[in-house]
Amino acid sequence: MCVGGFMLGYGVPALVFTAILEAPAPTRTPAAPRFTDRVQQSLKGVVHVQCPNWQGSGFVVGPRLIVTARHCVEGVTSFLITTNDGHQVRATRAISDKAHDVAFVWIDDLTCVAEERGTLAHEVVLHPLPMGNIADCVLGQSVYVIGSPYGKINFNALSVGVISGVNRDWSECGDSYGWKVAFTVDSAGHPGNSGCPVFTTDGVVRGILVGGFSPVLISVMPCDLFVEDTNMIAGMFALDRYEHEKAAEPEVWSYGYVIESEDLGRVGHD
Repeated sequence: MCVGGFMLGYGVPALVFTAILEAPAPTRTPAAPRFTDRVQQSLKGVVHVQCPNWQGSGFVVGPRLIVTARHCVEGVTSFLITTNDGHQVRATRAISDKAHDVAFVWIDDLTCVAEERGTLAHEVVLHPLPMGNIADCVLGQSVYVIGSPYGKINFNALSVGVISGVNRDWSECGDSYGWKVAFTVDSAGHPGNSGCPVFTTDGVVRGILVGGFSPVLISVMPCDLFVEDTNMIAGMFALDRYEHEKAAEPEVWSYGYVIESEDLGRVGHD
């Protein structure tokens, strides 16, 4: 070893060796979530919607709020909602977009339907999904769809594809449902998928599957139609708890007694 301290064993200069010991560890960029991990997160917010005469799909956008297709809820006031983990709740109220194939189901009671699960009654926790605008997407962008094609037997089945068309006017197929603002995907879609979410690969819902020309030419209502309105929509359901006050004949209280309007002129003059 050099007496001056500039050399250590094996011929490594002392200052260089010190620098090696004190150098910070290189930072590692976190790995992006795998596609399969995205899907597992998405599944938590996708639901099966059972009505007396049909089955469909939907997804959670609030603690008590489900989005589905308008044609799925028309004339219906009884819904059984099943979450991905098998919990079930009942709902009796829905409202629809007047101009588009979009509807919302409100769950007043989050108590799991115990007799259908064979477990003790408990409150179900719903998992809202993130939503975004189709305006932020491009033709050819990858997407995936989760729903229940042909009913609950295929509950929360997955198909993948791309955005195959934007700004499509499908009025000829669904004029009364506002399909003139649709975009299309080539992910497989079938009866029972109506109302299910269409995701981009970042796990963001971009639209509601509503119909199609074929199993791989599918029409989607964009989330742009309502993404900013969910709080207002939840408030609309809450309106049933309140009522507007109506104008009535005024009454005046005097020392604990109600004085009718025709007696007002006589108060203090008896």
